[in-house]
Amino acid sequence: MAVEFTMARSPLRILGLILSLAWAMGSSAQADWDTARVWTDFEAALQRPERVLRLDLTRAKWKEVDHRLRRFRNLRELVLDKNRIDTLPPCMGELQTVERLSVRSNRIRTIPPSVLGMKALRELDLADNEVQGIPEDIDHLSQLEHLVLWSNLIGHFPPSLSRLDSLQSLDLLHNEMSIEEQAWVREL
Repeated sequence: MAVEFTMARSPLRILGLILSLAWAMGSSAQADWDTARVWTDFEAALQRPERVLRLDLTRAKWKEVDHRLRRFRNLRELVLDKNRIDTLPPCMGELQTVERLSVRSNRIRTIPPSVLGMKALRELDLADNEVQGIPEDIDHLSQLEHLVLWSNLIGHFPPSLSRLDSLQSLDLLHNEMSIEEQAWVREL
């Protein structure tokens, strides 16, 4: 009987070990993402796209987003700050693992549907651009926690903003808001 008892408990121990290992690997994956190398050379990153979790192309002198970004299937953070980009292409929607997208200080006029298709997005930073309005379907970004849109030309604030349940911060400083809109946004 003792042998049977040991064997009966053995699968439970193995299951416990597997679950502990899976939890540790999950925690490790998050730690890896937080401490991952930040790639700043686009061509070098293209040589090993599966390894790139963080890509910072600040001041890369881009006028448009390179379609080869779609090769980065594991990308979690994409920074395109201080370029001369005026539109974000449809291929942006293919970046389904990106949690943080920053396109600060460019010439973006609209938030395109492709960005609204980025389901993992937790932070969207389009500060210091020429964005004129927030899309009606902004609530498609159900994981969004931080929306940074300071210093734009935003004059339209859709009711769907109130349906962003995960939203923790909304920065709309220096936009074209009426007093009524300011009050409404504060109530959010």
